[in-house]
Amino acid sequence: MVKKYAKESEKFNQNKLAIDKAHDKITKKLFSRKDEVVKLIRKVLKIKIKPEDIEVSQNSFVTTELKYREADIVYKIKGRNIIILIEHQTRVDYRMAYRILNYQLEIMRANEKEKPKKDDTECLVIPIVLYTGKEKWSAKTYIRELQEKIYEEEKIEKGRVGLLGYYLLVDIHNYTKEELLKEKSLLSKIMILEKERNTESLIETVYEINRKTKEKDKQVLYDAMYLLIEEKFGTKVAEEIIRKFIREGSDDMLAMQQMVREENRRLIRQGERQGRILGEKQGKIIAVEQIAKKMLKIGTEDSVIKNVTGITEKQLKEIKEKL
Repeated sequence: MVKKYAKESEKFNQNKLAIDKAHDKITKKLFSRKDEVVKLIRKVLKIKIKPEDIEVSQNSFVTTELKYREADIVYKIKGRNIIILIEHQTRVDYRMAYRILNYQLEIMRANEKEKPKKDDTECLVIPIVLYTGKEKWSAKTYIRELQEKIYEEEKIEKGRVGLLGYYLLVDIHNYTKEELLKEKSLLSKIMILEKERNTESLIETVYEINRKTKEKDKQVLYDAMYLLIEEKFGTKVAEEIIRKFIREGSDDMLAMQQMVREENRRLIRQGERQGRILGEKQGKIIAVEQIAKKMLKIGTEDSVIKNVTGITEKQLKEIKEKL
């Protein structure tokens, strides 16, 4: 669909290129003047703004449509993540809202941050279409007006469903275990398992859900249980628990919880051992660095320091940089 539209748009722009070229040159020259741009912004947005408040956007963008146009007028409001896009039209384009959407997305991509943080705002792109054609503009000005409507749309989420950039959120943290248990869907049962952070409780919860799950849906339940146990204990333990669960049923719940407790203890002991080993290694590294520093301070040659401490050329260089 995107490729098809790109070809249509390319053909559209090529056909009107000769006619619009002169108009585009005039428009581009006119809006190279900040005072003229500001007058248009004031007129359309009804905001107080001065020529010194805007600057030409430094981040360029290219779309199939803009490849054949000269009048790509993009200004940024200084100190704000706000872009003003001015698009000049001499003919009615019934897919203008779709083209504007492409422009907005490309500009947002050009201005996006590599490592966004929680409170970072995305670039706000405000498009203004300047139309100077002969007939009255009759195209829709909003992309949602061009899209398929959803059943009883006006009653759903106050009409926001389908808005670009808007999504419906189902957050597991907004539901209690009791609320999810009342639901009849298999998804609600999986969400309960996802909420369980304690593996012993997970076993108990699976037994509880298992009694309320239809036979045809139980395999999905076991798969979810397997993934959650494997994530913590590995494949071997997960397979053993699932095998016991399917074979021996609910009478063996306590035995499986005991297995989980033992595995937890094993992991704790393993972590403690690794911590001690790491601490010993770290201690040795610190001791070697201290020796190397003392030898450097008394003017010992590098070759002697490396021979005595066993450190590499790179490590010695790093120690020198810390001095």
